[in-house]
Amino acid sequence: MWFIAFVMALAINCASILDAQTPKFDVATIKSNRTGSGSSNLPVLRHGRMTANNVSLLDLLDAAYGFTSLTTRGPDWLNTERFDITAKAPEGVPDTELMPMLQALLGERFKVQVHHERKRMPVYDMTVVNAGVKMSPFDGSHFPAVPPNRGGSMIIGVLTMEDLARKITFSAGRPVIDKTNLPGRYALTLMFTPVSLRAGSIAAEAAPPDLFTAMQEQLGLKLQPNRDDVIVLVVDHAERAPSEN
Repeated sequence: MWFIAFVMALAINCASILDAQTPKFDVATIKSNRTGSGSSNLPVLRHGRMTANNVSLLDLLDAAYGFTSLTTRGPDWLNTERFDITAKAPEGVPDTELMPMLQALLGERFKVQVHHERKRMPVYDMTVVNAGVKMSPFDGSHFPAVPPNRGGSMIIGVLTMEDLARKITFSAGRPVIDKTNLPGRYALTLMFTPVSLRAGSIAAEAAPPDLFTAMQEQLGLKLQPNRDDVIVLVVDHAERAPSEN
């Protein structure tokens, strides 16, 4: 019996240590957003302060766990209820700690519980074209210039290929798997017109190309259809209304 008691005490102690090491927001205010606006600002942590406006719980889950709506499974209302959030991180906690702090916040205020599963589904493999990439490895000094906005969508920054694959997944319409074997980070600019806008408000002659063409012309990468096992985020439990501020 003493051995069982010792193991239980050790497990509780380890859990307490891990909980103490996980950064959490000092304060956070969550309010329902009933504006019906079609625009939103996803969670961003700058100088220790996080803001998010008109976001769904699905948006928050994706930001907290690094998934997208295409690889998150849960009830339909995750994408209908909208919220405004402001939060303050503890002094000295870097802005790079957004994900663990947001995970803790969702667990405390929305009682979120999740697990991961593997699911076989249609994907795009992101590979390098035969002629080679048209991006420059980031050397710490030259950031990509911001070109004139011709409408459509733009991805600009210093990214790993895994980061890029994650960012274009929603626009591609299925998970994008990095198969480039390119290490490190690249300075890149990608301008494209989403499918939903191709026949809409942007003049055809002025519009950027579609995502698949833009990837090849601007980055030297291509998207090839395939099927593969993908890790998905499954929401086991979440409460529709957050606990009080």
